[in-house]
Amino acid sequence: MKKLILAVAVLLAMTACTDKGQQMVKLSEMSLRQSLGESSDVKILGYSEPDSTFGTNYLTPEEKKAVMGTMKKVTDQIMSRTQNMTAFDPNDTYVIGLAERQMRANSDLRQMLFDCDKKGDWSGWKVKIDYEVHDGHEQNYRAERWFFLDKEGSVIFKTMEFPLP
Repeated sequence: MKKLILAVAVLLAMTACTDKGQQMVKLSEMSLRQSLGESSDVKILGYSEPDSTFGTNYLTPEEKKAVMGTMKKVTDQIMSRTQNMTAFDPNDTYVIGLAERQMRANSDLRQMLFDCDKKGDWSGWKVKIDYEVHDGHEQNYRAERWFFLDKEGSVIFKTMEFPLP
């Protein structure tokens, strides 16, 4: 009987964690859709399960490496498309949009690189969503957005976005 009660308690705890995780992902997705305005053509490419975070910029070494690799691929794509900027076309809305998104991301990236090694106290949760959407020039673009949530997982207090190649 004690084993049965223990098994039920474990199942309930697992279900509660899963439901809370799903709520955090849904909250993050809703925030993403609202921030993109009236764009109903947002395509979610994938998301991470909620993970503990220790500050507003803390990413694990693996996450930092992945972000840096992605930013390098974006730079390589811009350089390839413009033939190392020798054939830059100011009317190429794809390159202009990608470069603008990358420059905005560089500010968060610099802050993250300086601060994210400083692992502080547990501050809440983080969720990453990869998505694709049309920009104002009807060009498709892909990005990943990180959402930092409070300890209860009910309030988003910071986001960071990085373009995807």
